[in-house]
Amino acid sequence: MTRISFTDPDTGNLSWFDPQAARDAISEGRNWTGENWIGAVSGLRTSQAVLYLTKGGRWIENQDATSEFNGADVYRFLTDEQARAWLIKAADARRDSDEAEAALKQHFPDIPDEEGPNLGGRPAVGPKVEVRLDPDILARVDERAAKEGVKRAEMLRRLIITGLEPPTAPDAATEK
Repeated sequence: MTRISFTDPDTGNLSWFDPQAARDAISEGRNWTGENWIGAVSGLRTSQAVLYLTKGGRWIENQDATSEFNGADVYRFLTDEQARAWLIKAADARRDSDEAEAALKQHFPDIPDEEGPNLGGRPAVGPKVEVRLDPDILARVDERAAKEGVKRAEMLRRLIITGLEPPTAPDAATEK
């Protein structure tokens, strides 16, 4: 057993784990900055960060920067959400990302194909339909749309729906 003891910088707690008994050990990918290759997650230049999934099911990240500016060799626990984000960043690296991509699929199989903020815009109403209208009719549509405070497309939708409604039966009292 090769035990690694460390103090988690986030909690200050002394912990240990056996990297040889870990279920998985994933190295981050590397990205080219235009000048140097750097770690996709850590930003390290001369070494790579490693994400371990311990035998007990805990995520531990190791960033060993000892060969880089006399930095520290840091281990820290990550939550499942942090590990997921770590693997996504590592898998997005332009090089050496196959290992992270495989680990992402294995440990977080429910990740959707894409994720991100809704950037707004009107939701699709239906398929696009093009129609040519006489300029006078189009001017009347625009005038009515302005009066009702809607855009031309909404006004056209309303007019078409109204035109498609079945005619109402005449009231018996008004026929006399």
